[in-house]
Amino acid sequence: MYLHLKILGIGCRKSRALKTNLKQALALLPELEAEVEEVTSVQEILEYQITAAPALLINGIPAYEDEVPGVEELVQKLRPYMQKPEPMKKILVPTDFSDIAANAYRFAQRLADDEAAEVRVVHAYHPSFDYSNPYLDMPAAEFESVKRELMKNFIAEHTLTSNQGGVVATVAQPKTELCIGFAGEEVVRLSKEADLIVMGTTGQGNLMEKVFGSVSTHVARNSHCPVLLVPGNCRCNGFKEIVFASSYNAADEAMLQQLIEMAGAGPANIHFVHVDAEAGKPYSVAKVEFEQAVRENMPDIGFNTVEIKCSDIEEGIVKYAQSVGADLIAMGTVHRGFLENLFHRSVTKRMAFHTTVPLLVLHYDR
Repeated sequence: MYLHLKILGIGCRKSRALKTNLKQALALLPELEAEVEEVTSVQEILEYQITAAPALLINGIPAYEDEVPGVEELVQKLRPYMQKPEPMKKILVPTDFSDIAANAYRFAQRLADDEAAEVRVVHAYHPSFDYSNPYLDMPAAEFESVKRELMKNFIAEHTLTSNQGGVVATVAQPKTELCIGFAGEEVVRLSKEADLIVMGTTGQGNLMEKVFGSVSTHVARNSHCPVLLVPGNCRCNGFKEIVFASSYNAADEAMLQQLIEMAGAGPANIHFVHVDAEAGKPYSVAKVEFEQAVRENMPDIGFNTVEIKCSDIEEGIVKYAQSVGADLIAMGTVHRGFLENLFHRSVTKRMAFHTTVPLLVLHYDR
């Protein structure tokens, strides 16, 4: 795995000590491929959302702040990066048994087949607040039985089959789980055990659409793993053209690594798109310079950088995605203090409902 290291410091004694110790640690790890960059400008350092300098960033994520780790500690910290990242193993699929959820489940199965990952389908419900239950006074055991039957039918109807050598076979059966609790909270809890969540952006019926839509937004912003939001009309054909909605923020570097792992071995093109929401400007695209980290050992992944002038961020991203025939739009959230979107907290929610291609929500510092 290629490593990008940044030392943030103004050249003080502690900054120099950190640089010296890091250099010695890397010398003890000759097989580790790493690039070291030093940022000394106060203005640039402030963009990295650290609490104090000096700081050491590993692939964009702060590893140390206002401290100078010893050589041996740095060796222990960096040694795991000599190993190749583990492939995606567990995909979590929340369901409300709707057609939208069924499409997301089919999408997840195709991703899992490519990655040889396990699929886990979960339905969270709260008997007292379940609008699909016309008999709120139904005994708990009977209500659970109804849910189990719904899950059984959902899996039987929507599990894909493959045809190899003229033999039709069902793909690997998923694990299933029923949880009592509010859907958003339960899915976020289960996300700690998953590598990716795949879910639809809306549910069935007018009221359920609002409920499940709010669940999608809650999960996307609070999950402990990346979340792939799949519109109901999407089909999984791989990710060849990927639009990464960039803020030119230090967090981009960390989330880029997640995105590359999501894209797989390639070939793929990643479009870094920055939107300037200056009112009155027409929609236009122009090439700009942008620091593109983690380029090593990725010969099949191409990079494009564009800057869009558009009065509406969402509109600019969607229009650009349409113009390049994007298979995926990726955005990020920053988890520091109060959760904030890289652009504005409302953008991810609006994108989830308006885009016609899958939306991947990545998380920084999680």
